Amino acid sequence: MAEVTLTHVELIGEREWLAVTETCRLCRIDAGALQELAELGVIAPRGKAPAEWEFPAAGLARLRLAGRLMRDLGVNASGAALAVELLEVQRELERRIHALEHLALEPR
Repeated sequence: MAEVTLTHVELIGEREWLAVTETCRLCRIDAGALQELAELGVIAPRGKAPAEWEFPAAGLARLRLAGRLMRDLGVNASGAALAVELLEVQRELERRIHALEHLALEPR
């Protein structure tokens, strides 16, 4: 197995906002895909024009997932946005089921 050496680590707070170029770099997507995903509601930017947009660091996980779907599976932006939304709904339903199972198993 290959050895990996970590040479640089960036800690980003969830309350931080990132420029387009930084967001693209961190999510491994191009600016056009980022704009399309933002327009589809995967992430909500702030700023007036796309070149001035900033993106919340808290939304990077959604963008990374959408980017992987687009890059690795060839899914278009609309499909990636839908998949991200459906996966989040699935996780929430699983969380609720787990909570209900926990309640059902508690002694009364």
